Amino acid sequence: MLNTLKMVKKKTNKLASQNSNATNKRAQGSIKKYCTKKKTSSNDNEKVIKDMPLVSDTTFNSKADFNQSPLSSKLNSSHKISLNVKHINDTSNNKQQKVTAFFPIRRSARKTKNIVNEEKQIALEEAIASQNEDGLKITVFPNKGRGIIAGKDFARGEYVVEYSGELICVQEARKREAIYSQDTSTGCYMYYFKYGSTHYCIDATPESSRLGRLVNHSRFGNLVPKVVEVAGLPRIVLIAKSDIKRDEELTYDYGDRSKESLINHPWLAY
Repeated sequence: MLNTLKMVKKKTNKLASQNSNATNKRAQGSIKKYCTKKKTSSNDNEKVIKDMPLVSDTTFNSKADFNQSPLSSKLNSSHKISLNVKHINDTSNNKQQKVTAFFPIRRSARKTKNIVNEEKQIALEEAIASQNEDGLKITVFPNKGRGIIAGKDFARGEYVVEYSGELICVQEARKREAIYSQDTSTGCYMYYFKYGSTHYCIDATPESSRLGRLVNHSRFGNLVPKVVEVAGLPRIVLIAKSDIKRDEELTYDYGDRSKESLINHPWLAY
């Protein structure tokens, strides 16, 4: 009987021990599970922190410690977060920034058409004022008499010489021309032209040292006349119509095709 009671007591103790071990294991499993869940929650917190936008000048309205992280304050429902919105960086304007915000504006060295024309006008006025006749030579031709040849190369559009003489009105020019026609030894050095709405004439008949008056006529000349206004008065200059080589005769079209002129000067037709 005693032996039977001892065996029952041992079995009871053994069962109690097994139940205690099982309970401890379940408790440990619960603790591990709880710890694992807590660790996962920490990773999620880190992910949330990484995904949160950077905010400048953030103010925490909380009774908690100021060293508490923004995430902890946000997770705690009793804590409120107020953001100073005016200090948040707005990146929407950055997308619309111009290239000039990063690279300075490069000023072009190319000249405008107006500037180029002004420089040409100044150069012509200076050449007229200085009576520039460089690169010109007087030559006598068998059938035409005196003429001018190039003493150097001239580029297209380059100033060559001025047709210099006395600027007079058309009425005065007609009177003088009638007088000049009575002397067969007097050549034709009257240049008629129109500037604006007024007709003018440059009389270069009197002998002078200026060479522009000696340039001969040709309907296919290598020079072209151009009117240049200097000090409010029109002047006639001869510009290279094309590239001119050295020792080439300089000619331009007088433009007079009237019957009277062709009778008195038949060479105007050529």
